[in-house]
Amino acid sequence: MPVQEQEVSQIWADVIGIREADVDTNFFDLGGHSLLLMELVSQLNQKLGIDTDVLMLLEYPTVAAFTSRWNALEGLVDDNH
Repeated sequence: MPVQEQEVSQIWADVIGIREADVDTNFFDLGGHSLLLMELVSQLNQKLGIDTDVLMLLEYPTVAAFTSRWNALEGLVDDNH
């Protein structure tokens, strides 16, 4: 099931402690840091029912990039089954 930018953005904002997370701004530029990154992984996995990790978030550090990449990977997985 694809993840939605709006859901991911809200989780990012909640973890960082801001009202709204711009989908094109880097997690660290929004006020995130390494400990919050660990919390973000936990919250994304728990609330969205996915299995992501710190490395993916470091490689795709914006809501838009992460969401796009996650959905692309899920599409590849679904096509192979």
